[in-house]
Amino acid sequence: MHCLSCDKKPVISLQQGTLCPSCFASYFERKVYATVRKHRLFSKRDVLCVACSGGKDSMSVLHLMHRLALKQRQRLFALGIDEGVEGYRDRQLEDMASYCDANGIERHIITFAGSFGGGIGPLHARCKEAGHSVSRCALCGLLRRRLLNSSARGLGATRIITGHNMDDEAQTMLMNLFRGGPELAARMGPVSGAAGHGAFVPRVKPLYYCTDKETALYARLAKLRVMMRPCPYRERSYRAYVAEKLDAIEADFPGTKSTVVSNLLGILPLLKREYAGSAIPGCRLCGEPSKKGTCAVCRILGASRSPPDPSGTRSRGRSRPTGNPR
Repeated sequence: MHCLSCDKKPVISLQQGTLCPSCFASYFERKVYATVRKHRLFSKRDVLCVACSGGKDSMSVLHLMHRLALKQRQRLFALGIDEGVEGYRDRQLEDMASYCDANGIERHIITFAGSFGGGIGPLHARCKEAGHSVSRCALCGLLRRRLLNSSARGLGATRIITGHNMDDEAQTMLMNLFRGGPELAARMGPVSGAAGHGAFVPRVKPLYYCTDKETALYARLAKLRVMMRPCPYRERSYRAYVAEKLDAIEADFPGTKSTVVSNLLGILPLLKREYAGSAIPGCRLCGEPSKKGTCAVCRILGASRSPPDPSGTRSRGRSRPTGNPR
């Protein structure tokens, strides 16, 4: 077999054909940048915060968005959230910090311990003692989203860039259908989240049309130092179960994930019109965006906790900004 675009030995087989390492890297990068343009994910005037866990997806998108930010002379910074998973997240964030320092990228790391008084383990134990049935993964996701939004906003970001790929989007769509509702699907898409509140920073997904397999290969070809294994708690989650079943269907019927995402995009305008509603009020305790009087974080943790000032001592390893800070 030969590469679809040249005579070199292929490294991956896609629906449109096989590609060698260099042709695949070019194909992947073109697809990501085309997604930014097609869906107008951000403009040159935006301040970009890359939500970077140190994994393959977020490191790949940081790598590509950093290059674009340099070209457009705009401020970009990486924001990592340390949930307190020892031997996993701390090692990933070390990789993120090393990459940022080597490339002159402004970086910030915010911890669960500094923001909520403990890591995910003690916090989950505290929730169980209080009678809350939330799973560890669900609690972690809830707190991560809170810190990403409040910290990015505090640092001046106007867009949060995430590493969510096509696999993630297809999984989320099915999870919403199985256990959520159409109003949750209305928040999905290349630009996602609960708009309608001044404190909410829009989230965008440049890897929207890239599969998990493609992103993993690109990270290797780009020589990004990343840990490929998943979070040690992930196998217990509902998402992991859906992902396993969806992978099995994809293996028997290639293109299933792409079809799920394409169908979502087809009905997304209708869903957004139906469930857009009025402006989202803020939590009465912390002021963060919430459809209810008291947000889930304040209800579950039992009290409002404000995240630390990102510009203070709880941010570590800040290096020179990319472009000119605004």
